[in-house]
Amino acid sequence: MTGPQLTFRRFTVGYYPINGFLLADPDGVGIFIDPGGFEPAIARFIEQHAIQLKAIFITHGHRDHIEGLGPMKDRYNATCYAPEGEVDQADHTLHGGEQLEVGSLRFATFSTPGHSRQAIAYYCPPRLFPGDALFCGSVGGTSTPRDAKLQIDRVREHLFSLPDETEVYPAHGPMTTLAAEKYANPFFLTP
Repeated sequence: MTGPQLTFRRFTVGYYPINGFLLADPDGVGIFIDPGGFEPAIARFIEQHAIQLKAIFITHGHRDHIEGLGPMKDRYNATCYAPEGEVDQADHTLHGGEQLEVGSLRFATFSTPGHSRQAIAYYCPPRLFPGDALFCGSVGGTSTPRDAKLQIDRVREHLFSLPDETEVYPAHGPMTTLAAEKYANPFFLTP
């Protein structure tokens, strides 16, 4: 999707396919979220739209989310932002609560551990990129009941405080809205 204000495109890539997302402001300054792979289609799109890829955001350090990080970082000399302790190639580590600016794009970060130890979700109104913390009708798997509770609690506390009309773009599966997940996702129907 492109428009006068923003360029936005989903790429489903990688050995265990994930949704990676490219956003660019009206001046063509862009970021890529979760490079699960780096395929020719991504390079073509960036070139065709004259995007200056300045940053790469990682939601968590599982291999399927970072498979394309090295080639993408090298090709575009982009700065990598990732949760603390999850990605060796990160230039900046995040804890949640940071405000990030790339060109005219503004992102808030939220701590969403559970699926991984330090996972981060990114919010650029009206779009939310939760990685594996929240899916359409589900959540990312966890190793222990304690991690599962932590993830559910953090999603409720941080992500469900955003407007109901927020568009949710998970790393796996289709997009959804916060309203749909708050009121219909079975993982959140009981207190």
